[in-house]
Amino acid sequence: MDKATLTNLISASNGKFFTIKFRKANGDIRVANGKDFYKRLLSGGTSTLSESNSKPFVDRNKGHFISANAERVIGFKCGSLTYPNSG
Repeated sequence: MDKATLTNLISASNGKFFTIKFRKANGDIRVANGKDFYKRLLSGGTSTLSESNSKPFVDRNKGHFISANAERVIGFKCGSLTYPNSG
């Protein structure tokens, strides 16, 4: 997946929470529930993201920014919006 596709998926979620599954830099698989810049969930701080192929979002469970490298995304789901496409 490229960054534009990931950005489009997050935008298409229309402010709803989504689930994203991706491979971390150390090879571990991470599943996160997030929302695009849902500031009410933040415990403080700002995004310090410098990696150009990553997309930041707010992790609902941890209450801070995390990011997913678009090339490492394995799955995305928000209602009927899924990646990879089912069907």
